[in-house]
Amino acid sequence: MTSPSELQAQMVDFLRRRGDLQHDEAARRFAEEHLGGNERLSAVAQLEIYREQFWLRHTGSLVEDFPGVGGIIGAKAWERLVEEYLLAHRPESFTLRDLGDRLPAFIAGAEWLEERDLAGDMARLEWAHVEVFDAVDAPRLDPQKLAAVPEDAWEGARLVPDPGLRVLRFEYPVVSLRRKLVEAQKSGASVPLPEREPCRFAVHRREHLIHHDALAVDACALLEAIVSGAPLGVACERAASSLGVAPEAIGEKLEGWFADWARRGYVVDVDVVVS
Repeated sequence: MTSPSELQAQMVDFLRRRGDLQHDEAARRFAEEHLGGNERLSAVAQLEIYREQFWLRHTGSLVEDFPGVGGIIGAKAWERLVEEYLLAHRPESFTLRDLGDRLPAFIAGAEWLEERDLAGDMARLEWAHVEVFDAVDAPRLDPQKLAAVPEDAWEGARLVPDPGLRVLRFEYPVVSLRRKLVEAQKSGASVPLPEREPCRFAVHRREHLIHHDALAVDACALLEAIVSGAPLGVACERAASSLGVAPEAIGEKLEGWFADWARRGYVVDVDVVVS
């Protein structure tokens, strides 16, 4: 007797197939055994409708979440990319929200894809949009808690980042490119693809809107270390080491950066280790 989990796996396998299932003998046998059919549709015709809806629903979700990637690579390459992605990565979540979580990494490995590096940068940006938009709300940083932190405790303190914050490095100016591509979809205009232009952004949700704040190289290095969970002193040393500068070069800018990040809502709390 087939268990429910085995039956579900078999069903998903048929839904993920490419090509009309009405010409698939294995699909016909499966449908006749597990689907009822009716006066209008045979069991395998029912299964074929489910298969078509599976692909329409899942490809439609990816189109909605990754319009910039589609705009870069074009319709034909996008169709191949989505098909190969869905065949390689069976949807594991009950919500379509998580469908594209592995698309950036998949693009990085798609050697056949022209403009792969640019499309990969765009995919990381657009997946960040999904994560940032759905992130839980966190209370703003309490100024009184800041004032209560002893001066000698700051080095070991951990700054808690807002759940709706992502710090990203790109090799291409995908933030401005995405804006142009989305507008071009409405007007039908063509958008030239940009040359390499390394940039760094804090992608952050504020007041129900997603913001893209450009970051200086040193500020980005420190913010990345903070987001990773490093205590402030370690974060400064790690950022300085990555830039090849003395920790003091980071420390002297820290106060200004922290004031800006608190104002923008990047930091929502401070954890102080009590010795």
